[in-house]
Amino acid sequence: MRLDRIEREEEVLIDVINCTHQPDLNDTSLACMTVDVSEVGMKVMTDIPIPVSTRLGLRLDLSTALYRLEGEVRWTKEEGSHLVGLLLDDDSQDFISWTKMFQLDF
Repeated sequence: MRLDRIEREEEVLIDVINCTHQPDLNDTSLACMTVDVSEVGMKVMTDIPIPVSTRLGLRLDLSTALYRLEGEVRWTKEEGSHLVGLLLDDDSQDFISWTKMFQLDF
């Protein structure tokens, strides 16, 4: 059985790998907060807008493990702060261990 989206606030360090719509963001590093996470994505709150299709490197240092992931911005929304929806790359360095966090065996 798999769990859906989980509301979870964790610090995530983001490195902008490639932003074709706003190249001055390339190589920018940001400290952000997750709003919720899932097996294949997450919603993140940022201080600045990040355009759709931007490629990001992510580092989540949780109490149980360190996760190094990559993903792409799939949507953005402004609600007082900037929210971005990320789709994680399944070939990210720690993707398999990340997905195990969302699996329950009955």
